[in-house]
Amino acid sequence: MKRFFPLLILMSLIPSLAFSGSLTPTEKKEIESDATAAFHMIIRLWKDGKFEDLYEHGYRRSQIPLTKENFVTKMRNKSHEFASSWETIRDMETEVASRKLVYVKAKIGYRSKGGGDTKFVTGTYRVEFERGRWRIDLSKVLRSPF
Repeated sequence: MKRFFPLLILMSLIPSLAFSGSLTPTEKKEIESDATAAFHMIIRLWKDGKFEDLYEHGYRRSQIPLTKENFVTKMRNKSHEFASSWETIRDMETEVASRKLVYVKAKIGYRSKGGGDTKFVTGTYRVEFERGRWRIDLSKVLRSPF
């Protein structure tokens, strides 16, 4: 059995490796563009305090343990908010993993609701295409920025 274990691992990876290479450069650019636009819209909803709408952009599995009302309350009670527009998102990079999965790495500026200097936090956000739109993990949103 020990001899076959590495072979089993390799065989389980072959379908995912084959799929990731099946995207044409044009398809990758289109997926990247769509996911990036959705990420910017999600950040805009977040920044504008439209938490009910933001909730609708969460993965289903991140909505299950969290009611919309609970999510909105927690978001309103956060001690930090996004920094001014020109400081909100910097150094954004995307990695297309598949047709339905993109990783967005960005440096995001936050400031205390009480005022103070902007602090930047670099994070990676998993953006998935689910139920007809690009969505984000709501638990990650709740944990941001610290």
